[in-house]
This record gives sequence, C-alpha cells and structure tokens, in this order.
Amino acid sequence: MREAIGGTWLFQIVIVFVLLFAGFMCLTINQSKAFNVKDRIIQTIQTHNGIDLNGRCNNDNSAICEISKYLIDSSYRTTGSCNNEGDGVVYHGFTRDGRPTDHDAAFCVARIGITNNSSFASELPTSVGYYRVIVFYQLDLPIFNDLFNFKIKGDTKTIYAN
Repeated sequence: MREAIGGTWLFQIVIVFVLLFAGFMCLTINQSKAFNVKDRIIQTIQTHNGIDLNGRCNNDNSAICEISKYLIDSSYRTTGSCNNEGDGVVYHGFTRDGRPTDHDAAFCVARIGITNNSSFASELPTSVGYYRVIVFYQLDLPIFNDLFNFKIKGDTKTIYAN
C-alpha cells in the first residue's frame, strides 16, 4: 500500500514539473514573438517618419497599414488595454486590422513631444518627438489558457519634421 501511495505522489510531481516546463516554454515563445512585433512596429514608424494616430488603414501605404499587414502575416493575436498606464501619456490603441480602439488593442502608440530649452533652439531641426509603442504577450498554458497578460514598451528614435 505504501508503495502505491509513493508512486502516486511521484506521478503528481512529474505532472507538475511538466506543466511548469510547458508554461515556461509558452511564456518565452510568446515573449520572443512580442519583442519581434515591437521591433517591427518601431522600425515601421521610423521608416514612415511617424504615424497618424487618428487615422486608420484604408488600403494605402501608411504606417498603420504596413503594421496591420505585418500583424496579420505574423499571426500575432494577443490583445490588451493601454489606457491605464498612469504615466501621463495618452496612448492610441489599434486592432490587428488597423482600426482605432479603446480596449482589446493589438498594439498601442503614443506621441511624446520634446521641448528644447536650449539657446540654440532656432538652429536645431524641428523635432516632432518620439513614439512609445506597447505590445502584449501572455502566459498561455495548454490546460488553463490565458493566465497573465504582460506588456512590452519600446521607444523610437527622435523623429524630425521634413
């Protein structure tokens, strides 16, 4: 009888470790995909010298259309909320197909202006500022589904007006 109970405990410990390992693998794969998506969004914004935060994708060659095409092609499906950051920055959320949204956004973008108090401000190029991007990833275990939702933030370089 004692050997049967010991075998059951050993089997439960093995199951727990398998679930922990699967959860760790899911988390690292989702995090890696989210970092790739964030880097691609930042690269696209920098290539287009900004993004129209009040626009939407209307089958043109805008930054939002390029980003949404990449999100659809890369099968990135994680969503989240970006309105409760608390850092005083106004974020604009977008769905995977490029429509503005207030909740369940695939990615969030905020324009952050730069003030130049230098005495040489008239000699410097006009700065639009930089953009902050938020993407999401989650801990998705095979049995328990979505347990936790995490955010990744990234900033573009300073973008100058033409």
